[in-house]
Amino acid sequence: MRYTICFPAMLLFSPLVACTQLLTVQQSRDAMWQEYGGQPVDKILVTLGAPERETKLTDGSRMVMYQFNSVYESGSAYERQAVCQVTFMAKPPKFVIDNVAMKGDVYECNMLAQGHTGSVRHAGFESATPYMGAGPGMGAPPAYLYHYRY
Repeated sequence: MRYTICFPAMLLFSPLVACTQLLTVQQSRDAMWQEYGGQPVDKILVTLGAPERETKLTDGSRMVMYQFNSVYESGSAYERQAVCQVTFMAKPPKFVIDNVAMKGDVYECNMLAQGHTGSVRHAGFESATPYMGAGPGMGAPPAYLYHYRY
């Protein structure tokens, strides 16, 4: 199943909308497995750069974790965070990736599957009408203030 996410075009109050198809978290994990499964763990380090965290387990296995973090409505009262983490496990002696685990939000996991790591902040937009409660005529926050988790 794919999710569609749409953003209103902010061009002279245009009614245009841009849409894109998003993979589910499982599909993003599968894409990472297709790319890196069975490969040496060093391939990931070269491709994605320094990991968020790298751990050597007691059995000698290497566990490498990357994440993509989004902060929405940065600097506003509606600020919120969404994260996705992907963890790769490689066992000795060859340190070939034999397990990929992914958890988090759909959009952020899509970004990881495309090779983006790190953090991004999305500027906040204040509502034209102050938020005073819910309901018609009560100044409810606009739809772009909501971030849906799947």
